[in-house]
Amino acid sequence: MITLKDSDAKEKQTTLKDDAAIYQKREPKSERQKFSELKTFEDKMKYFRMYYLKGLLAVLAIAALGIYIIYTIVSPKDEFLLRVAFVDYLFDSKPTEKMAEDFISASGIEPGEHEIILFDGLSYQVSGGDINAAAVFTAHIMAREIDAVIAPESTFSKYAYNGMTMASLTETLPADLYAALSDRFFLSAVRKSEGSGDASEEQYVVGLYLDETPFWKEYSTLIRSEERPVVGIVLNSKNKENAVRLLRWLFELPAL
Repeated sequence: MITLKDSDAKEKQTTLKDDAAIYQKREPKSERQKFSELKTFEDKMKYFRMYYLKGLLAVLAIAALGIYIIYTIVSPKDEFLLRVAFVDYLFDSKPTEKMAEDFISASGIEPGEHEIILFDGLSYQVSGGDINAAAVFTAHIMAREIDAVIAPESTFSKYAYNGMTMASLTETLPADLYAALSDRFFLSAVRKSEGSGDASEEQYVVGLYLDETPFWKEYSTLIRSEERPVVGIVLNSKNKENAVRLLRWLFELPAL
């Protein structure tokens, strides 16, 4: 009779059969299966945040950007019928909105849904050391987004002198308005060429003194300035006709 040693019995007991589970081929679980096997809502939320949240946010950000670009391209653009820039005069939105409303009422202009008449009293404080404001003003002039300028005489003189900002009113105004405002003329020499310090010998009518008008008497109490205000039409304005209407309104001179 053959007997097994204890060590042989233990070896037999620990030997696995060929069809044991450890030898079975295992198929990888899908993400859906892994997610479904999670027991608690908290575990599922942790799994979602770990594996899906960043990707979902990226997709949403790309989709939002695409929608914004499409909307920007296809949506109607606002168009200025007249933009008046107060340079170195600070007015908040309430009085400037009233200016626009009064001008629209008096001029008979009827702005459409995406058409704007704006008196801007916040954007162009160019002489207070704010380089950005001066750059914005220059950029808006070059982009033909400003039609008229109202500024203290010293500030207006700088832009009149460069010869590239303010229009000659001799060439721009109709004869009746030019004659009626002859006692209001602001005259300036202009620089002969860009980068040159030489000024022209001739003086040009590039602005009108605005003090003593009902408009300025009403609104000058809101600002602090001892200088005479000057108004002028921008040389490359797209809305010169409405800018002329502005001058008629400011000086209370109806069209003939």
